[in-house]
Amino acid sequence: MSSRFDRFRRRRRDDDVHIPDVEAHDEFVTLRGDDSAAPGSSHSVPAPGDDEDWFDDGEDWPAEPVPRGPSVRDRLRRGGGLGSRLAVAIPGIVVAIAVVVVGGGLFALVAGLIAILALYEFYSLTAAWRPLRWAGYLGVIAAVALPWALSSSDRGVMLGLSIGMGCVALAGLLVARRDEITARMAVTAFGLAYVALPFGLLVATRQLPHGGAAVANVLVGVWAFDSASFVGGKLWGRRRLAPLISPGKTLEGLITGVVVGTAAVWVAGLYMDWLSGWDSVIIGLAICAAGFVGDLFESMLKRDIGVKDSGRLLMAHGGVLDRFDALMFATVAAYFVTVWLM
Repeated sequence: MSSRFDRFRRRRRDDDVHIPDVEAHDEFVTLRGDDSAAPGSSHSVPAPGDDEDWFDDGEDWPAEPVPRGPSVRDRLRRGGGLGSRLAVAIPGIVVAIAVVVVGGGLFALVAGLIAILALYEFYSLTAAWRPLRWAGYLGVIAAVALPWALSSSDRGVMLGLSIGMGCVALAGLLVARRDEITARMAVTAFGLAYVALPFGLLVATRQLPHGGAAVANVLVGVWAFDSASFVGGKLWGRRRLAPLISPGKTLEGLITGVVVGTAAVWVAGLYMDWLSGWDSVIIGLAICAAGFVGDLFESMLKRDIGVKDSGRLLMAHGGVLDRFDALMFATVAAYFVTVWLM
């Protein structure tokens, strides 16, 4: 599998002079190239104009600093995929509202289709580990369908996950060649849990009393958090939270996203007589915090594997995992907090 990562460890030589590789990002630049460094290690260097001093570890820095990436205004002026983003986002919002309002079997069906696509992308990203795909797909279908079919939706999620894990074990026993079978089953089971649990609980959330409003809280909170954290990071972002995982995420963006996302859930709660104002604030905080972890988690997976997007199904939005990573974690947190407060 080393060839998969070779493109991230290129070395260029000119007259026996070692020139570090440079990766430019919106907020910082990353230099690699020290043969003595541990695999995957890098040095994060503030972009020109930052108040911080460059960290000096004895390496030679480039003669010319790498310019900062284009501003938000420049990106908007050039388009930056805005048309294709709107072409996907606007119909998606309309469909999401309709499906949430209808609920029932239609909601479970749509959630199941999205879950299957998300799991397909995960298994495509981890194809080098040869996951036992059919077992994962059966588990996801069970974990999404049973919460709708059974009277106890949370038990339906657990039963579906149990069926999925049993399918993983059975697939391991039935495979013809069992070389690296433990790793194959582990990747299969992780993908199953990563996708099936949140989408199963999303269906379970819709099955709750006032389930449509509970799902709306998740959608509103995640959308507001994502949008506000992006804008806040671009306008005021200075302190990077995870430069080696997701360079664009900053403390200022996170704070902006949490404040706006929580406020959005609070405003939505004004129209819900089954929740108090403080209950809405607690749910909003849980959604924003879990959504941030989910977004960061998927970024870590993509960076480790060496891809920019999980897929291209949603055009400029990337893949299904790219769009639903925050929602998947936020759904789990929102379900348990909502049940606790009801």
